[in-house]
Amino acid sequence: MPIVKIEDRGPRTAHEKAALVGVLFDALKATLGVNDEELQARYHCYDAEDFIPPVGMADYLAIEISLFVGRSLDAKRRLYARIAHDVAQLRAIDPAHVIVLLREEPFDNWGMRGGKAATDLRFDYAIEI
Repeated sequence: MPIVKIEDRGPRTAHEKAALVGVLFDALKATLGVNDEELQARYHCYDAEDFIPPVGMADYLAIEISLFVGRSLDAKRRLYARIAHDVAQLRAIDPAHVIVLLREEPFDNWGMRGGKAATDLRFDYAIEI
């Protein structure tokens, strides 16, 4: 159940936003095996004075992904590498200017599908990979 939050220095067109979300969703599906129904995203563009990147990284992009706990370090490494590579290709930026922060939450911290705890639900993809 990944929830993707993108923080970017804007403005960005709807097409640019959709392309980046698509790249991130493709990476999550390819590396973690999540399905389309579980993916969601929030995209926030900041004015230049409200988004202070590290020195020399005006094209810096912050991506935060909240998901269930359980992925191995190797799976996370594959995700980080895929996102950095694909985002850098899409945006024509240095992959070092892409940061990915994973926020892993236990199943009992998710209330979903009509108010049920995620611990009480079945998912059609593997969590512990």
